[in-house]
Amino acid sequence: PIVTCSFTPGSCSLTAYKLTPSGFEWGKANRDAGANPQGYAPTHYEKVQMLLSDRFLGFFMTPEDDVWNYNFMGVQHSKSMKYDLKLANPVPFYDEIHRPYHFLNFTNMDAMGMDEADVEDHYS
Repeated sequence: PIVTCSFTPGSCSLTAYKLTPSGFEWGKANRDAGANPQGYAPTHYEKVQMLLSDRFLGFFMTPEDDVWNYNFMGVQHSKSMKYDLKLANPVPFYDEIHRPYHFLNFTNMDAMGMDEADVEDHYS
C-alpha cells in the first residue's frame, strides 16, 4: 500500500491506497514519465482501510546520503534534483546532518574569537 499524508489547518489526514492488477499491468508497460501519462486512470488504485499502530510494519525509502529535511538549509531543494534511494529508517528531523550551517556558525565563531559570552562588566 501507499500512504499519503495531507496537512490541513489544525489536522493531519492519512489515506492508504493499494495498486489494482490493472494498475500493475499499466505500470509495467508505461514508459511515459511526464506529469500526465497516457492511459493512467483512477481505476489503477483503490482506497483501503488503514490501522494505526505503534508499530509500522513496512519500510521507508530514504535518500542515499540520509538527508531528507531541507528546512534548515535554505534554498537547496529543487524538483529537478537527482538522488538515489535506499531502504532505511529516516534520521530524526533535527539530526545534525540536516543542519550543517548551524554547526559551521559555531566553528566560525570560534575561529574569529567570538566564543566568549557577551556580558557587560558592571564593576569596571
